[in-house]
Amino acid sequence: MDPLSLIAAIAFFGYIAVVIVSITVEIITEWFRARGRIKADNANAIAFSLAERIANKDYAKVGGVFDKTPAAATTRVVQGFFDERTGRVIEARALASTRQPGADVVRHHTAGRGLVVYT
Repeated sequence: MDPLSLIAAIAFFGYIAVVIVSITVEIITEWFRARGRIKADNANAIAFSLAERIANKDYAKVGGVFDKTPAAATTRVVQGFFDERTGRVIEARALASTRQPGADVVRHHTAGRGLVVYT
């Protein structure tokens, strides 16, 4: 899955969860666990997180998603499930935070140049 295809597939979700606490791997993985039925029902579903910005480092412009987010949000991440067969995002949420993200979130997104695929 390439980030540009994923960016093109992401539509405005209708809400942004502004996280008061730091965005951590636990916050990200708990959301995926709560939606385990998506992967169970669709073998083509890929769990991902795509960083627009992590700790003020920009990775990808995710158009329309963060337009109404306060400029002070130093971390902006979209996470969701992408159907590789149809090229559509099945379910997603956008997270924005002014707090320093967890070290693992920074490390994983840096290594993936903004994109992390969860298996």
